[in-house]
Amino acid sequence: MVGKFNMMIALTSILFTVQLSAQDDDFDLLGEEKPVATKVNYAFKTTKVINLQSTEVTDKGVLDFKMMHRFGPTNAGPYEAFGLDQSTVRFGFEYGITRSTMISAGRSNVNGLKNLDFFVKQRLLHQNSTNSMPVSVLAVVGTQYLSGSKFNDLNNQERSAYFAQLIVARKFDEDFTLEIVPTWLYNAKNPPTMPSLEIPAVSQIALGVGLRHKISPRSSINLEYIPVLTNKGTLVNSFSVGMDVETGGHVFQFHLTNSPGLNEVQFISNTTDPWKTGGIRFGFNLSRVFTVVKPKAFKK
Repeated sequence: MVGKFNMMIALTSILFTVQLSAQDDDFDLLGEEKPVATKVNYAFKTTKVINLQSTEVTDKGVLDFKMMHRFGPTNAGPYEAFGLDQSTVRFGFEYGITRSTMISAGRSNVNGLKNLDFFVKQRLLHQNSTNSMPVSVLAVVGTQYLSGSKFNDLNNQERSAYFAQLIVARKFDEDFTLEIVPTWLYNAKNPPTMPSLEIPAVSQIALGVGLRHKISPRSSINLEYIPVLTNKGTLVNSFSVGMDVETGGHVFQFHLTNSPGLNEVQFISNTTDPWKTGGIRFGFNLSRVFTVVKPKAFKK
């Protein structure tokens, strides 16, 4: 009896070992588990680097109110409080149509002129965690319209300007992001805001470079440089350095720049003050988002 019992235990052990071995073989056939690709987000704190567009897109159903303020150049001297008595302002709204598409409209007063602007921003590719897509790519197209009666000799076509950009960016780690922004810009007439500029043609090519380095969970240092590569005339290149601070649902972007303009047409084709002569302006961008359509209201 004891011998039969011992034999049954031995047979059970053999069958159990064979079963485990078969399962191991099955797992070997499946191969190693592949990592899941997730989208890389929060490359920048907001939709702007400083002047340049960033890789961020306002989320679907969200309205982002943007206020951009730029003071005068420091070389204006003590009578103008080194530029603090002068100001240029843009108010704008950005709205997320989808999770990859946003639109924006704004109004600004550069050099006393009334400017209306509009653009569409579309995400084309999204960087992921497995590097099967190593970069994010976005396209931006927009227009500026010069309103008001200061230049009555300009027709509607001459009051208009257009631009197109491709944003190629990579978030290298949690702290550092770099983007390259090739830009095409078309002025129907030499920029009337700066009539002294000698620009031989109405079409220009520029290549923007922007970077962000996070220094804390709620702050970062940003830098950007936008050289004009063709038909530069007497323009100087836009150069800016700034700091992002997130607090209480707002994002404040403080910066120093030589660009008075507040949209792509203005800061690419209307920058004339070099840093080396004190043409440096203090400014800030303020971003505040509001949920217009709650996510649960979207159709799946």
